[in-house]
Amino acid sequence: MKNQKDKFDGYKKQGTDKKTEQNLERIFKQSKISPLDSCKLFPVFARRQWLKRFLAHYELYKMTLDIPGDIIELGVFKGSGLMTWANLLEIHAIGDRTKKVFGFDNWKGFNKLHKKDGQNNADFQKAQGGFSASYFFEALQQAITTFDGDRFIPWKKRIELINGNIEKTIPVFVKNNPGLRLSLIHFDCDMYIPTKTALKYLWPILSKGGICIFDEYSIHEWPGETAAVDEFCGKKNIIPRKLSWSNTPGAYFVKK
Repeated sequence: MKNQKDKFDGYKKQGTDKKTEQNLERIFKQSKISPLDSCKLFPVFARRQWLKRFLAHYELYKMTLDIPGDIIELGVFKGSGLMTWANLLEIHAIGDRTKKVFGFDNWKGFNKLHKKDGQNNADFQKAQGGFSASYFFEALQQAITTFDGDRFIPWKKRIELINGNIEKTIPVFVKNNPGLRLSLIHFDCDMYIPTKTALKYLWPILSKGGICIFDEYSIHEWPGETAAVDEFCGKKNIIPRKLSWSNTPGAYFVKK
């Protein structure tokens, strides 16, 4: 099996990963486990890496509990990060009707690579159109509708999706929402240009104490995101940090 980066896992897949996941699929088929049971019993079947990523997001989210502003997810893909933030808001900010999660993606995959993104790599879907989630978009919308129906205040939107290329939609979004402030920004765009653009336009509206999280920082195969972050941090005299117990996200920093 070729080493491949799984968009959800955030690490290279090896032969043992394939074997483990094949065993999980076999259990589902042999036991005839229902989709609903697989959701209810997710700790039984979720791999350590998957739970670790979720817990890392939770620990970082808790750092923003008293920070004003909304949350932005850059690079929604199939919605794992988006729905994590939305569910955490429903738990911790149930009485705050104004706090939302904005999800940005084109659901068509990567645009043309910048030279700072390095060479195309099919093993990592690192190419134009890589990591397209167009086939999953309808399911994500249905999941959001189900989520809305189960909320304490279902008529007040908690999630808003912005479809299009991030480097184009972010500047327009910021211009059209002058009163917007942010408490958390999750960068999962992988590439140089969208990361650089989002940092430029979103940093001024990130509240002090707010946090920027970078999924692919310091991952060798994705130098573009790392380059954009390093350039920004160099200008702002910021030192990126990471959680010692988790490989993903690759880095974060708090606005002072």
